[in-house]
Amino acid sequence: MRLIYGIPTDKEAVQIRLGVSKGFFEEEGINLELKVIFGGPEIARAYDDGSIVIGEIGSPPAIVALQKKYRFKIVASSIRQRALQYFVTNPGINSWDQLRGKTMATLSIGSCSYWFMRQVLLSRGLNPDRDVKIIGLGKDYPKVVNMFLSKKITGAILSEPNVSIGEAAGAFVIKEKLASAEFSPLMQWSVIVANNKFSSSSPDVVLAILRGIFRSYQYCINNPEEFVEYSADYLGVCRHAISNAVEREKSGLCSNGILSKAALQEAINLQYRLGAIKYKPKIDELVDFSYLETLYRPNDAKGKLTL
Repeated sequence: MRLIYGIPTDKEAVQIRLGVSKGFFEEEGINLELKVIFGGPEIARAYDDGSIVIGEIGSPPAIVALQKKYRFKIVASSIRQRALQYFVTNPGINSWDQLRGKTMATLSIGSCSYWFMRQVLLSRGLNPDRDVKIIGLGKDYPKVVNMFLSKKITGAILSEPNVSIGEAAGAFVIKEKLASAEFSPLMQWSVIVANNKFSSSSPDVVLAILRGIFRSYQYCINNPEEFVEYSADYLGVCRHAISNAVEREKSGLCSNGILSKAALQEAINLQYRLGAIKYKPKIDELVDFSYLETLYRPNDAKGKLTL
């Protein structure tokens, strides 16, 4: 069965690509292809209308979309469980006041990086609507390092491996880590979602895809050198940058897809504080836990879900 798996940037889900090359999905009867739709709100619309029936999205745009009654549900955690994003600026920026009047880049308006950008700026006494210009890069997102080098942008919220690639090029430096204690240390970030119609009609296919995904995640974590080599070749970047990205992210990764209700609640609370949503939805309005409960139906204490 041929299926399209959605991802919101060009450098997402390399673990899954390696799993495809290893035949993990073929063994599940799935011919999986990955499709990029740049931006959280943009890919949420694809999950809603069913043009893509399963894939990844950040929890901030997912929560906003689900409050609008979009027709999909969160079914598992993606590999990046924590908020593994970074606020980066040109090397010459030494104070927050130097950002006034400058252009700040996010993946798209309404994406995870957009909401995180607002959170960081507000915490540092800057009004994100008046003191800076926030832009969404969309399809220009792959050019973000060059945009720093050409001085088209001064700051951005980025994830790996873009951060390590840009650092190696001297394009920017890290100013804030979004997973730090001040911002979103425990928040559930990237999630896997499934379209409601697809989920109800093909639950066994969803389970097969999730098995292939979690097997891919675990393989990459257990074989870091192979993952670094594959990623560097696929992305066309130096191995040192990928190695640095892997080392930087490893403490925030999740290989089994298990979701924490407390971590999801933190994501909801953040969106409410930032004014992205008008009320706090219940976790069960956002999540279909049945797939994780099926995959990890406990035969012993080690199999129990932590919800």
